[in-house]
Amino acid sequence: MRKPFSMKWMYLLAALVAVVLLPRPVLAHHGWGGNEDKLSEVTGTVTTAVSFAGPHATMKLKDADGHVWDVTLAPPARTGQSGLKESTIPVGASVMIHGHRAKDAKKYEMKVTRLTFGGTLYKIYPDMD
Repeated sequence: MRKPFSMKWMYLLAALVAVVLLPRPVLAHHGWGGNEDKLSEVTGTVTTAVSFAGPHATMKLKDADGHVWDVTLAPPARTGQSGLKESTIPVGASVMIHGHRAKDAKKYEMKVTRLTFGGTLYKIYPDMD
């Protein structure tokens, strides 16, 4: 006669099922592996203002070649510690971003370590460059 599964094994199985069923973006969150090691700079016009709505602050800007960049900043609390707020930069303003762009050159995405607007430097991740 077979022994039934112990509670320990049932919990382990439930945890494994939960991990397998998690949406992929949750599993990929916080990685820098998809970004270049070298630092890049892009200057452009803000098309979507800074938002603190997600796990990381975000914004969009359009460069001189017409490419719209998805800009990822730090989590909202850390972005705020840099002095940058959601209302700091208006849509249409010119900004310079400095950080690690996506390794895939077809993706216009950057994880920003510094941002300059109106002569003010915002050190989003001061320990990263």
